[in-house]
Amino acid sequence: MRALVELALSCITQLGLYALLALSLALVFGVSRIVNLAVGDLAAVGAYAMVATAGLPFGLRIVLTLVVLAPVLYLLERGLLGRIRDGLAGMLVTWGIGLAIRQVFEVVYTARPRSVTEPIAGSTTVLGSVYPTYRLVIAAVGLAVVVAVLVVAYRTRAGLRLRAVADNVEMAALMGTRPARTRALVFAVAGLLAVLAGALYSPLLGVTPAMGFSLLIPGFVAVLLARPASFRGAVLAVALVVALQVTLRRYFSDTVADSLFYVVVLVAVVVRANPHTRRLLSWSARPARPARSVPA
Repeated sequence: MRALVELALSCITQLGLYALLALSLALVFGVSRIVNLAVGDLAAVGAYAMVATAGLPFGLRIVLTLVVLAPVLYLLERGLLGRIRDGLAGMLVTWGIGLAIRQVFEVVYTARPRSVTEPIAGSTTVLGSVYPTYRLVIAAVGLAVVVAVLVVAYRTRAGLRLRAVADNVEMAALMGTRPARTRALVFAVAGLLAVLAGALYSPLLGVTPAMGFSLLIPGFVAVLLARPASFRGAVLAVALVVALQVTLRRYFSDTVADSLFYVVVLVAVVVRANPHTRRLLSWSARPARPARSVPA
């Protein structure tokens, strides 16, 4: 029983991190059809921001980082990605952005790993298992932010405009929505989600310039498995990916677990790309229509 509780807690902790990153990827891909390969490096920006502002309270450091980076991300999208309409070109641009971020960190901080002190010490007993309190807190914060973003996306007028741009740009423009502005705002929000993930989880991660690549993989796989512009689907997919990854690492060595993980992911992506599978998923996602009454 205790082993199952520890496994579940590990999954929840990892899910808080990767759900933020997967949702960040899904938002940008949904409105722009661009895979943001810099999402892991944006998380590294959040982690290094915690290193650079070590003398301030932890919560204040996160707030200042998000406030400073919000206009930067907005202008970055308007200046670079806003002029691109090709998905492959957009991927190359985001890859270049990530590479530039890594080079800056290598010049300023070198490749030596940095550490961030946990702001909350101690442990909490959960169903007989002792677990670090800070991990529970950041998992709760991360998942709460994900839920809040999904509520905005599916239950508000702003979310309706976002989904309109994701589904049909031309129709959204005719209805009065400004697609370029929506894309820029979504990119900024998505970037802040990645930055928040890196900042919250910086005490658990080895903060290095190259940390972004390992953070990218689970979220990237989730976006591949989910339907385009399905933000909830990306979160559900990353939950399955995290559960698989944590379970394999618990019962196998890291090398064997990673090998098995990539094999399973490869098979899942191939099955997902099958036309029959896509048709089945599309059919299952359609809302049920009320039966028509037959006239007497």
